[in-house]
Amino acid sequence: MDPRQKVERCIESFHHSAAELRAAARETENSAARNAFIASAQKVEECIQQCQVAINQFK
Repeated sequence: MDPRQKVERCIESFHHSAAELRAAARETENSAARNAFIASAQKVEECIQQCQVAINQFK
């Protein structure tokens, strides 16, 4: 598997992780935990963007 494919697999995993964090946020009644899950999902999405920028370097 080449580096691009590895990163694309990571991105897929990150998308799933961000969605799971947002689902956890919706399901909790604890506002501190909810906010932390949402912030974590946003950080994961920032990682996705950084990985996309790196993948674009292959083009």
